[in-house]
Amino acid sequence: MEDRILRAMTDDGALRVMTVRTTDTVAGVLAAQQAPKSLDQPLAELVTAAILYRETMAPTQRVQCFVKGRGGTGTLIADSHPEGWARVLAQLPKGPDAFDMGAGSLLQMNRSLPNGDLHQGVVSIPGGDLSEGVMQYMQLSEQIVTMVRMAAVFEDGEVKAAGGYLVQLLPEAPDRVGPVRLMAQRLEDDFSDIESRLVRTDADPAELMAELLYGMEHTPLGDSGVRAGCDCSRARVMGSLATLGKDDLESLIRDGTPLDMNCDWCNTTYRVALAELRGLLHPS
Repeated sequence: MEDRILRAMTDDGALRVMTVRTTDTVAGVLAAQQAPKSLDQPLAELVTAAILYRETMAPTQRVQCFVKGRGGTGTLIADSHPEGWARVLAQLPKGPDAFDMGAGSLLQMNRSLPNGDLHQGVVSIPGGDLSEGVMQYMQLSEQIVTMVRMAAVFEDGEVKAAGGYLVQLLPEAPDRVGPVRLMAQRLEDDFSDIESRLVRTDADPAELMAELLYGMEHTPLGDSGVRAGCDCSRARVMGSLATLGKDDLESLIRDGTPLDMNCDWCNTTYRVALAELRGLLHPS
């Protein structure tokens, strides 16, 4: 089964629902980042949150989600792109075992607005629960009542299932009370153990959607793939080097060895030959 995100709306205009499978995406971004195993769970949940956030608030724009550890212990970043790929980055200035997502940690969500401005919101993460942090952000920064859950299950150090859901109460709904009560009760009764549900169904977003909207008339709105990826390239590397001054380029050339440039996101190494560095000194 491939990773996908599904979107639907109830026919009464009350609820918008998204379900996503991110099992392979999580496996891919964790393998690329090679972060400490202690960060597998928060990184898995964060990349799932970024995908849901982009599809909800800025489907045609890139979004970034940050978890800032308590006391400057580090920052986790998830990046979701409208082409469907996502990636993660762990910045750990105090060491791999120091990251602390307890009381005092923060969730920051960034998205582009249609006019090109950046919308940014920062909230605390209640009890270190990232899903609660996303719900708090949506309520405070976007003023939208939202129920969200991201989850990942690991077995023997490998991700077995990952995914989640997002349910929003639409502001123009004629009946706002009935649908939200029904959905809240359904989530409390039937989705309290989403981890077991993800494992049992292979995190199938179609099955999750059907169960969330059981007995509720609804219309599918979209179905698109998600995957691990990165936008680094040799062209970007050469473009970055081209911004260096003449003295810096000459210093690299005098070193006498090819230059290895490593992408912090996906760990891809680009080797730049001396001849290429000399070419930057005398562009045609």
